[in-house]
Amino acid sequence: MNFVFVDTGGWIAMMVKRDRLYNKAISHYRKLSETGYPLITSNYILVETYTRIRYDDGHLKAVQFHKVISEAVEVGRLHVEWITQELNEEAWSIFKDYKDQEFSFVDCTSFVVAKKYKVAEVFGFDQGFATMGFILRPDGG
Repeated sequence: MNFVFVDTGGWIAMMVKRDRLYNKAISHYRKLSETGYPLITSNYILVETYTRIRYDDGHLKAVQFHKVISEAVEVGRLHVEWITQELNEEAWSIFKDYKDQEFSFVDCTSFVVAKKYKVAEVFGFDQGFATMGFILRPDGG
């Protein structure tokens, strides 16, 4: 079974009720849960998400997000891939080669992880994933 990669935007939209994409994100997450597709994210994505939630929605909300992540990992619903030196170097190559794109370095690490796990679908709203050939859902972010 193929993993679905969860990007920062997907996590934030699910956790922050005032996010304009909250309802779309929750609905899509429920569909993913029903299908049983395993989720994957990276420690860099989690760092980005913890930070954004902390600054935009408060410390308590960031702690609640960590609990959600920990529970998902514990029950086998989510795999967190840790960025190694090797993955970091592969991401750096993408970052250098795609100077015409506005990819963040974290985006590039996500592309490397998604390719490593043969991910076809990404749960998020960053069009960079579509540029790199991944299916981006939910539509209309």
